Amino acid sequence: MTAPPVEAPPPELGLLVELALADLVASWVSGSAEAVRDALAATLPELVALYGSAAVALGADWYDELREGAGVDGRFRAIPAVLPDRGRTDSLAGWGVGPLFQAEPDIPTAQAKVAGGLQRIIADAHRDTVIASLTADPQAAGWRRQTVGETCEFCTLIAGRGAVYSAKTAQFASHDDCDCVAVPVWGDAVKVLPYTPSQRFRSQRARDANNARIRAALGAT
Repeated sequence: MTAPPVEAPPPELGLLVELALADLVASWVSGSAEAVRDALAATLPELVALYGSAAVALGADWYDELREGAGVDGRFRAIPAVLPDRGRTDSLAGWGVGPLFQAEPDIPTAQAKVAGGLQRIIADAHRDTVIASLTADPQAAGWRRQTVGETCEFCTLIAGRGAVYSAKTAQFASHDDCDCVAVPVWGDAVKVLPYTPSQRFRSQRARDANNARIRAALGAT
């Protein structure tokens, strides 16, 4: 089984997470634990809808680029993942404000918990799009886990096995602040070509320009 060399995750995914967390901090309200929880319950769905949808689009583009770069036979377009419903963000809001109910409310810890959960939702939108796509792709054999940057022992152990998982039998074990990505793997019969990103990613200048477009597009939404 083979997979092309990749740039992972796409740099725009990290930018989306940064922007989402900046918006989270900017929207954080002062007041009782109940007030913060209720405000988060209203704000988090909006952040997930905005940045999660963008992460889904990035995941679909990335899958299609990897597939084309690998020379996979047949036509196929990536399948966008479905974002989690409000129950997920309500649970995050309720769990995240736990430190605020202490005798001495711990705001930094509460913010870190909510931020980690939001990062996970956005990154999962990208990962789930890749996995949903390869589940439907008749040429896909499965996926493997690839670590990015500083990685926890669990992710290092799992990724280090080099295992290829079937999307029908295994779920991506993500956690808060996890930057790992699901990399699609195609069968041995597929002719694999050296992967090169699309033209808009071939220089830092192009990346910066594209990042600026993302910021502008999100600001206009």
